[in-house]
Amino acid sequence: MVPMKQVKVITGVGTILVVLCAIFLGIFPIIFNSIVSKLLLLSEDSKALEAFISPPVPIYMQFWLFNVTNPDAIHRGATPILQEVGPYTYEEKRLKYGLKWDHKEGTVTYLQNKTYHFVEEMSNGLTEGDHITTINAVMVSVASQIEKLGPVMQLLGMMAFLRFRESLFITRTVGELLFHGYKEPLLAELIKYVDDPTNSNGRFGFFYPRNNTNDGTYKVMTGEKNMNNYQYIQEWAGKHTLAFWNSPYCNMINGTDGSQYPPKVTPNDILRVFTSELCRSLYFVYEKELDVHGIHTYRFIPPRDMLEDPKINPDNLCYCYPDEDHCLGAGMLNMAPCTMGIPVIMSTPHFYQGDEKELAKLVGLNPTKEQHETFLDVEPRTGVTMRAAKKIQVNVPLRRYSDLPTFKNVPEVIFPVLWVNESAEIDASSAKDVKKGVSLPFIVVDAICGSLIAIGAILLIVGGIKFCGIRKSHGQEKL
Repeated sequence: MVPMKQVKVITGVGTILVVLCAIFLGIFPIIFNSIVSKLLLLSEDSKALEAFISPPVPIYMQFWLFNVTNPDAIHRGATPILQEVGPYTYEEKRLKYGLKWDHKEGTVTYLQNKTYHFVEEMSNGLTEGDHITTINAVMVSVASQIEKLGPVMQLLGMMAFLRFRESLFITRTVGELLFHGYKEPLLAELIKYVDDPTNSNGRFGFFYPRNNTNDGTYKVMTGEKNMNNYQYIQEWAGKHTLAFWNSPYCNMINGTDGSQYPPKVTPNDILRVFTSELCRSLYFVYEKELDVHGIHTYRFIPPRDMLEDPKINPDNLCYCYPDEDHCLGAGMLNMAPCTMGIPVIMSTPHFYQGDEKELAKLVGLNPTKEQHETFLDVEPRTGVTMRAAKKIQVNVPLRRYSDLPTFKNVPEVIFPVLWVNESAEIDASSAKDVKKGVSLPFIVVDAICGSLIAIGAILLIVGGIKFCGIRKSHGQEKL
C-alpha cells in the first residue's frame, strides 16, 4: 500500500472510532432513560405492575415505647422519667387492589391494604405480652373535650368523668397498646352518645383497628402522559387537596408515597412525599452519595426548615391549630384537625431537631441523627428508593385541663408515648439484579467505547507519526 494511502486509512479508522464512540457515549444515557421509562410505565400489562401492586422489598415497622417509671410522682408535678423499650418489630405487607385505569388522564386509582405481623426473632427477645406503663391517652382526650364545653355541659362532663375514677397512667401489654387494643370503659361509655367512626366498640389502641385496613383511595400518575410526574399522587380520599390546615399551601397534596420518583433524579431535586399518617406533604433535600448493597444512591433528608418553629419559618404558620396563637415548637405537629379533635401531637423521635424547651422537661430522651432522622436513599437513574426510614413519634399533650382534680398538679409537657421506624431496604439478592439492569449496561458501554476510543487514539497517533515520517522523507529527497 502507498504510504500516504496507508496513513489516510489509519487516521480515518481512528477518527471514526473516536467520533462514533464519543457520540454513542453521549446518546446512550438518552437511550437508556427511554428504555427505563418504558419499563417503569404503569398499565394493565406492564412489567412494573406486579411490584406496584405488592412491593417486593420487605417493609418493617419497629416500635419503641416509653415506659413511665415514676407515675405517682408525676401526679405531684415531678419531671417524667421515661425508659425506652424496643424495638418491637412487625412485618408490613402492602397490597393495592380495586385498580381503575384512566388512560385519558394517565392515572390509576386504587385502595391499599396494610397488614402487620409481629416478628419475634427481630425484636431482641421482646414480646407483645410485655407490660408498659404509659399515659392514659383516652383520659387525656376526654379531659380536653370537656374543657371545650360550656359551663353547664362542662360540669356534667366532669361529673361523668369522675364517676369512672380513671387513672392518669395505665399498664397494658405492648400488643394491646399497639394493634390489638384493650377495653376502655370510659371510651365504651362515650360511644353510646356519639358516632364511633373507628368502629372500635369501646376498644382503644394507638394503631387499633388499623391492621388489615386501607387509608382511603389514591389516584396516581402512571407515566403514560408524562414521566416527569410519575407516581405523583393526584388525589387522596377523592380530593385534590386537604381540608385540615389553615391555608392552600399546607393543604396541598404533593409528591409520591416515597417508594418511587420519576427517573433521572439529581442532587438539585426536591423530593416530595405525601403521608396520610401526618395528613400533610413533606419534602426532602439532597444530603450525600451512598451505596446500598453496591448500588449508587443519593440520600435525601428533611431539611430543618420543614419542621421549624413557625416563629422562625412563617411557612409553617398554617399548621398551627386552631390558629397562629397556638403554635407548637420545632419538630411538632398538632394532629387534632385530622383526628376529629383528639389531642395527638406527632414529632420527630426524641424531639430530634425539635423544641429544646420540651426536651428539657423530660428525662430519658437522647436525640441523635443516626437513630432518629428520616431519610430516603434513591437510585438516581430509575428513581427507585433502595432504602428508606420514616421515623415518627406519638405524643399526648399533658396539662392542667379545666378543674379536673386528676390534672391539678401535673407538669405541662408534650408527653411521649412511642416512636416508630417504618423502614424498607432492598435485599442483597435483588440488589444484584438491579446492578445488572442499571449499572452493568453503563459499565459495558464505557468499557467497550473506552477501549475503542483508546484504539482510535492510538491509530491517530500512529497515523500522525507516519505522516510526519513521510513529510520528513519527502523533504530529504528534495534536498
